[in-house]
Amino acid sequence: MTLAQIRRAFPDSKDSEIQQIARGSYVNLFTMLFELMWTPRLTAELLDSQFHFRNPEVLRAAVRRGQGVILMSGHFGNWEWLSMSAARILRNPLTIVVHPIHNAAVDMLVERWRTMHGNRVVPMGTAIREIVHTLRRRGVVAMIADQSGPSGSLFVRFFGRYAATYEGPATFALKMGAPVVIGFSLRRPDGSYDVVTHEIPTQDLKGASGEHIQELTRRHVRALEDMVRQRPDHWLWQHKRWKHSPHEGSTLVEDPVEECRTY
Repeated sequence: MTLAQIRRAFPDSKDSEIQQIARGSYVNLFTMLFELMWTPRLTAELLDSQFHFRNPEVLRAAVRRGQGVILMSGHFGNWEWLSMSAARILRNPLTIVVHPIHNAAVDMLVERWRTMHGNRVVPMGTAIREIVHTLRRRGVVAMIADQSGPSGSLFVRFFGRYAATYEGPATFALKMGAPVVIGFSLRRPDGSYDVVTHEIPTQDLKGASGEHIQELTRRHVRALEDMVRQRPDHWLWQHKRWKHSPHEGSTLVEDPVEECRTY
């Protein structure tokens, strides 16, 4: 499945290049897992030395607006430590929306690691109240939104193929007036990380209309795709991003003609 998804995403790449991306993706996955298990030894000082924000002013400026912030990322680099580091940069805990792990014991263990540096974890199924509460308190809600949504979700093109995509981040951002910042951790040769962030434009999207929610969802999906194209070995190709196909009644979200690109 990993190889098949990479081949469809990069149809012009040689088989050796596909194999290299797949190998790199598995290296990144297991590196991240071992780093996560090492979290009990991760002091605040060591975390600061391992994560280097290239442009922390982007996130800080968004927080200063006082509307709360939706902080997004993907299963890219070390997304677990990224949320811990962002809380350190802001000097304020994040509210992290997560998919609970099926094994209850493992879920409790991972939640303990995720909250060691002050962050709060809320399960996706019961998160609405906590998200609204956090944004009203001018806090930061962190979300990973690159897993397949249910079959009734919006279908947004990701690497040229329609992918069921959660519309929750865009809905909360537009209803609450919160800016959306997307960030990614890029592993350095020495094992530490550079962090790049940028704000997704929303100034022209006033109000949570269906059209605006679709457009903001399209924009953050496109931001993720652009980063994955730059460092495909950093993304989690092992999950079924294209699990569902559009069906009768699906909402298909297309790029504007002027933004359509050929890779």
